[in-house]
Amino acid sequence: MTQLPNDDHDLISFLSQHCPEVPPASPDLEQQILQQVKTCPQAPLRNYSRLRLILPTLAAGLVAAIVGYRALIPPQPSPAELASLETFIESNWQATASSEHLESDVWHFTELDTE
Repeated sequence: MTQLPNDDHDLISFLSQHCPEVPPASPDLEQQILQQVKTCPQAPLRNYSRLRLILPTLAAGLVAAIVGYRALIPPQPSPAELASLETFIESNWQATASSEHLESDVWHFTELDTE
């Protein structure tokens, strides 16, 4: 912060000539202020009570959003689980593609005579 020079006589004389007088204090000023405080509605307390309701609501909403977001995205399988799934699919596909159907496993549909 810049300091004003103490040896600036022109500035000092100007301020001393044009210095306003301080108005006299009202003798009952303190009583007037206290009376206005008593008659003023207690708005800060109402705002504080609203704030006490809003902050937990916002916090609960944030927690619900995070939990909901994590519930909608399934966890990614590990590489070991992917390898196990791949071998399972390959072995079942090979068993299905290479096995021949036995006659007992194949059903033949024929029309029934209902005469």
